[in-house]
Amino acid sequence: MRTASPPFFFKHRRENFTPNCNSRVCSWHFPKGKDAGPTRFAWNEGKPSQFPDNHKNVHKQKKALVPASVKTEKSDEHVAGNADTQTATASTSLLLLQIENDMLREENEKLKKQLEKQKQTFSFSQISDNPERVHYYTGLPDAATVLFLEGLLSKFELNYHSDWTVQRMPLIDQLFLTLMKLKLNCGHVDLATRFNCSTATVTNIFTTLVSALYDILYVGMLEKKKIPLRAKNQTTLPDCFQPFPNCRIVLDCTVSVSNTERLDTQSRLYSQNKGCTTLKALIGVAPNGLITFASDLYGESASDKPITADCGALQHLQPGDTLIADKRFTVRDIPEGVSLNNPSFLVNGQFTQEEVNNSRLISCARTHVEPSIQRLKLFSILDHIPHHFKKNINKILKVCVCLSNLKEDVVSDE
Repeated sequence: MRTASPPFFFKHRRENFTPNCNSRVCSWHFPKGKDAGPTRFAWNEGKPSQFPDNHKNVHKQKKALVPASVKTEKSDEHVAGNADTQTATASTSLLLLQIENDMLREENEKLKKQLEKQKQTFSFSQISDNPERVHYYTGLPDAATVLFLEGLLSKFELNYHSDWTVQRMPLIDQLFLTLMKLKLNCGHVDLATRFNCSTATVTNIFTTLVSALYDILYVGMLEKKKIPLRAKNQTTLPDCFQPFPNCRIVLDCTVSVSNTERLDTQSRLYSQNKGCTTLKALIGVAPNGLITFASDLYGESASDKPITADCGALQHLQPGDTLIADKRFTVRDIPEGVSLNNPSFLVNGQFTQEEVNNSRLISCARTHVEPSIQRLKLFSILDHIPHHFKKNINKILKVCVCLSNLKEDVVSDE
């Protein structure tokens, strides 16, 4: 126990020892506390210790400076103030949490809708990196060809068929929808579900883009350039056409099935052989395999020769040109000065050697351009053109012709 410096000195048992403020004594000798002084030393008996009065109850006096009632009131006020502050802070925090919770809930609902829309929407970006899928859905060889068409369309202002512009769907997906309709002939409900739009939007997009592609690809490119001259054909003439170096075009008729007319007017379009309403067009193919001419669609009852005379294909031919066609054509059907090469008719029950050789050469040449017709028929919409596209059937056919020319070359040199 540490004691304050006493105002007196007491006798001790150790010699040469002087107590100071750092001296210590055993508390056993101070049973009544340090203020009463030591009482169990014989030499101090009867001599009470004397300490300064101002040293007594110093701590008690300090504690008595603040009345208990005042301290209690202040403590109560402090507690009440802290409680009010804590309540206000808790209310503010709760309000902020509610606001934040509402914002997060709204954002969550928005993201759910976007995710649901993304799940339901079919887009070109989902297949663009897969050439096989691009060819399956569009009939075109790769994504670069589709993007090429998009670039052409973007340079022109589209006049939408329904007098309202489609803004929600990007142009590349509008083109994708149109190509899917041409290639797979998907139903409008199917396309509306895939692209998350209405059937009216499907009709608007398809009719608009078919008209635009017709103007750009067929009128602006194929029809404007007309049938290539024989000199140009000779630069890409396959070996099987060497016997016909002046060949300008190979003519053939292809048939497309359609229900474009009402029942009361179907008689002139009905085909007894096919058991349905049919239309057909005259197709002209260059020796290198590209389709260079396509007529409008005619009824099945019209024969090839009247169609050829009416469609204007022969008007492009010049004296010195060679035309390859099937045996239904005769020399009287073609312009003067144009050579006709077609399989020979059987006369007297036997072909001559010259007729056999000529027929073999013609068949070989025609075999190499028939894949061009097959490429055109891969566009399933030509199998059955819906009746509501009656006014656009010729545009649909000629757009398919132009798209088939965008595929890889089908004629190879041997």
